[in-house]
Amino acid sequence: MSITEASRFQLRTAMGLILSEEAADTLMELLPPVGWADVATKTDLQHLRDELKGDMHALQLRFEATLEKRMHEQTKWLITTMIAMNTVMLAASVALSKLI
Repeated sequence: MSITEASRFQLRTAMGLILSEEAADTLMELLPPVGWADVATKTDLQHLRDELKGDMHALQLRFEATLEKRMHEQTKWLITTMIAMNTVMLAASVALSKLI
């Protein structure tokens, strides 16, 4: 049997007749708004935590691999550019020394 708002209201009304209105309100606030099967347990939360940690670890590994790849590409580009600039500077120095 699924719990509906109508059945919750009937329960609240019946409790209001037995208990005080304030006690009935307090008791209704302690009940979940859905069935107990829909309430998460500590075990459910632990499974979710473990799954989330696994996902975060996989994301971290992917990030580190991507970062390493990009750093490698940038280093190759920087070294190539520096070698080319040094070659140009050497050629310019040789050309200027022949002019002098």
